[in-house]
Amino acid sequence: MTSGCSSSSPTARARICIQAIIPAHNEVGTIAGVISGLAPFGLGGILVVDDGSDDATAAVAREVGAEVLRLERGQGGGKGQALRAGIHHVAQRNFDYYLFLDGDGQHDPADLQNFLEALAQEPAPDFLIGSRKQDRERIPKIRWRTNALGSWTLGRIAGVVWEDSQSGFRMVKKKLVDRMTLGGRGFSIEMEMAMKAAHHRIRWVHVPIRAIYHAEGGFSHFRGVLDTWLIAWYSLWC
Repeated sequence: MTSGCSSSSPTARARICIQAIIPAHNEVGTIAGVISGLAPFGLGGILVVDDGSDDATAAVAREVGAEVLRLERGQGGGKGQALRAGIHHVAQRNFDYYLFLDGDGQHDPADLQNFLEALAQEPAPDFLIGSRKQDRERIPKIRWRTNALGSWTLGRIAGVVWEDSQSGFRMVKKKLVDRMTLGGRGFSIEMEMAMKAAHHRIRWVHVPIRAIYHAEGGFSHFRGVLDTWLIAWYSLWC
């Protein structure tokens, strides 16, 4: 896929360049749709980090035009390791925002338009989090309740109001991410990123996105209450 900056942004400022990082593990059935869904937005780059998949995830991702960083078995360590590897891989490139979303089909790439519209705000936001709050009827009740409790508790500690702190669909200014030392494993890296960003005076924006679950295709590696507890525990040390 040819690198280039997004021409879809509705802002009047200079064109904003966005680098997507998509962690994926055995997502052969969904990864093509995620990448193809991002294609119309003219991103600066789309990197799929294949975390030791034993299916054709990497091959399919390349076929539809994404760059692939393959972590072989033994190199990977879940979503946290995949995101850190992806960030390190592209850190020396010239772009404005990281875009993070999952490869399991539970994020609708079309919702990126909502992020681009949010970038029209002045001053430009530093950290944009996809929020499923308005679509929470589609989320399993226990999943939403644990998410809401974690968002409220850790938000109180960080001094930030978060609607959906565990959302993996997010966009963050490159200069903000690049100053972080990230160490979270699994899904805790997303909360770690938010907690460390809260150390700085930044502008947060919640962007409405669809909530998509198993009935509509895709498989989530998130383990509900267990992962929420691990996220909360790790985040207390950020």
